[in-house]
Amino acid sequence: MLKVIILVSLCLVFQTTVHAKACGTIESLTWLVGNWNSENSQLKINESWKQISAKTLEGSGYTHSIEKNKIVSSETLRLVEMSGEIFYIAKVASNDLPVAFKLTSCTAKTAIFENPQHDFPKKLSYQFNKAKSITVFVSGENDKDFSIEFIGEDDS
Repeated sequence: MLKVIILVSLCLVFQTTVHAKACGTIESLTWLVGNWNSENSQLKINESWKQISAKTLEGSGYTHSIEKNKIVSSETLRLVEMSGEIFYIAKVASNDLPVAFKLTSCTAKTAIFENPQHDFPKKLSYQFNKAKSITVFVSGENDKDFSIEFIGEDDS
């Protein structure tokens, strides 16, 4: 019985080690590359990402109000691998300086970035659903949480 416990423990440790390596690089997040769109009766939201180098993805996002017929918010985004860690850096109009979120957890299909000191959001979670779909969960405090379902644009 002791051998079984040791074997299972070793397998779990090895699996965790392999898992950590699999998502600790920009290369493991290239599933974000592309143009992603979401639309409802009030808003059109776009987020797009491109790979700039082996250690950097650059992105941008905007929200277009259908009622006002204009862009109501925009942001520039960057995923940077440095010092063995990955950071999500967002520059939005409501902040004088860019805000950094550290990659705290990931799998082959998810990436979670956190900054507990930021007012809102504190956490951004990206979930790859299928070839042309991702969900972004934006969370913080005071029930401001929301999610956005994005559909990828066809390459044709």
